[in-house]
Amino acid sequence: MHLGYDGIMKHYKYDQFKNDIPPLASLCQSFQADTVVAIARGGMTLAHALCMALDVRNLQSIRCESYDGENQRSSITIIGKCDFSHSKRVLIVDDIVDSGKTMHALLDILHTQYPEILFQSVSIFTKSTALIQPDFSLYEATDWIEFFWESDFLKSNLL
Repeated sequence: MHLGYDGIMKHYKYDQFKNDIPPLASLCQSFQADTVVAIARGGMTLAHALCMALDVRNLQSIRCESYDGENQRSSITIIGKCDFSHSKRVLIVDDIVDSGKTMHALLDILHTQYPEILFQSVSIFTKSTALIQPDFSLYEATDWIEFFWESDFLKSNLL
């Protein structure tokens, strides 16, 4: 499900994020996740907020990289492992599903390693051209999105 996105906003501000968490959590609630996995780094802020909204204490992260700045790499690097020993329903969280390559690669690995676990995915934004669409999302992105956590807290901005 996607709410409208006008394509004008390029900087995703904290106030918008705060307003988007309740409807996004509402979409995810039916899945009844017992574990949330943030795709680091982009999904970490969203994953924490969703854990609070969904009352899920088991928050983990895995590092997946497919971009160097604004340039997409030809390969995806996945670093780290999660402990799913007490998990049955895992929600994978990223800020945006852009090309879909990162989410697709990660889900492919997780489905292979943990066939008994149900995995679903969520992002704030997704592009219609992505290789894979998240199970839950609010907006279709037509432009490059700069998230507040990518710009507002940069060391150079804080000095």
